[in-house]
Amino acid sequence: MRYESIDILKGVAVIFMIIFHVFYFPNQFGYKEFNYDTKLLHFIARTAQIIFKTGVGLNMYISYYNEEEKKKKTKKTKSEFIKKQLFRVLKLIVLAIFISIFSYLIFGDKFVKFGILHFMSFSSLLLIPFIDSQKILIGIIVIILIIRYFVKTNILLFSNVPPKLAFITGIYSRYQSVDHFPLIPWIIFICIGLILGKVITNKKNENILIKDNKTYKKVKENKIVKGIEWCGKKSLEIYVIHWIILFIFFAYIYPKIKFGN
Repeated sequence: MRYESIDILKGVAVIFMIIFHVFYFPNQFGYKEFNYDTKLLHFIARTAQIIFKTGVGLNMYISYYNEEEKKKKTKKTKSEFIKKQLFRVLKLIVLAIFISIFSYLIFGDKFVKFGILHFMSFSSLLLIPFIDSQKILIGIIVIILIIRYFVKTNILLFSNVPPKLAFITGIYSRYQSVDHFPLIPWIIFICIGLILGKVITNKKNENILIKDNKTYKKVKENKIVKGIEWCGKKSLEIYVIHWIILFIFFAYIYPKIKFGN
């Protein structure tokens, strides 16, 4: 089972991400005429980030649900879910390493140390054991919110946390990075996605994202909507490729346009 609505939402997030990065990356290259520090661009970036993180949880749970349904029909004792998730995590780790190396060559010490791909792979590994444990997921959300509260109000409580662990968890940061997504608070949205996944896969709620009316079908078949949906399906590939395209443009093409060389 694949929910087209989720792919469309992810497609919107991909487009928003690219719009933000078109302003953000050249600014990091030193082209200050590209101002990314605006309310509109911050809204666009935050919307994309929330959709991506929640989407990770949704897709994880839907994959788990699909494998459990297959297991019931085939009467298998083992699910392929863990194997598929570990392969997916391995793929994310490889791409995360590529982004770290690639960004180091571009930005030096500001390279991506724990970006979105690092976060997604690590968080997935942490949450796989609790994928169908709604109470534990809610407990994790509550604990993260409590820790975040104390981080905001009394950071000295965490002064003994090693800098690298603090950077990954999001307690504090002594490192510069052009892309940083710590566990706190972002893992909350994956947990929310997992919880929502269980809600929408419940047969009582199957019409939440699956519509069977003429208006929905007409919108779904619209070429623009289909294009957005395709972006959602290829979000990981687009994320990696758009880094390379932006680098080539702003490292080699834009300077010639700007300085006329």
